[in-house]
Amino acid sequence: MARFAVISDIHSNLEALVVVLEDFENQKIDKIYCLGDLVGYGAHPLEVIDIAMEDFEWVLRGNHDDAVTYKIPKYFNETAAAAVYWTRDRLKPMQYSRPHAFKRWEFMREHLQSKVVIDDMAFGHGTFDSYFKYVDSINAAKEVFSKLPPTIKTLFVGHTHIPGVYEKVASDIKYYKYDDENLPLLRKNPLIINVGSVGQPRDGDRRACYVVVEGDKFHYRRVEYDVQMALEAIHRRVGLPDDCGDRLRHGS
Repeated sequence: MARFAVISDIHSNLEALVVVLEDFENQKIDKIYCLGDLVGYGAHPLEVIDIAMEDFEWVLRGNHDDAVTYKIPKYFNETAAAAVYWTRDRLKPMQYSRPHAFKRWEFMREHLQSKVVIDDMAFGHGTFDSYFKYVDSINAAKEVFSKLPPTIKTLFVGHTHIPGVYEKVASDIKYYKYDDENLPLLRKNPLIINVGSVGQPRDGDRRACYVVVEGDKFHYRRVEYDVQMALEAIHRRVGLPDDCGDRLRHGS
């Protein structure tokens, strides 16, 4: 039975991604699905994009991906906006750039998908129809469930950087933390599964986070990586705010 990984919000954190890729081998992962935000905040956007182009089955467009290649939304805070400008300066090819630079830019602008549906599973960055909206509360989950097509039993999302599961049971919504010993099975009831963040966790746990799916079961993986190396790489980049690295210390 095929095993696939669902990852999100790498945010140019090469140190975290490399360790997660090694963990995929141990987990015998067949395919990698990415829910977006390859870039933003971290020090290695080009390397992360190259890995995505080579190894991922597909990548969704996250709000930071869109900001880097198109236009920064007004709601971006000063740190996020500065990281976007820094990333864009390194990603956007110049007239005499090498061919791969143009290929990388085209991938980010033209080949990231808005959403993907596979059988009874859907994949979005923020919600099923938006990379800006958050599923960050029972009420938000209830609204998203109400708008899902009836054929969709499971929606995988990222964006909040906080792993957890919402389950619709009759008229109620249950919430499970990622480390709950009794996570629900797929396809029994409608689910929204937030896969957390590889490159910038915000749930107080600084380890990289992703989800493994096999048949009707799924589980979370938390993977240690060299946070100090990722932090120092950010601090060495002129124009990339130190806060982008400092917050990695505590996963917040």
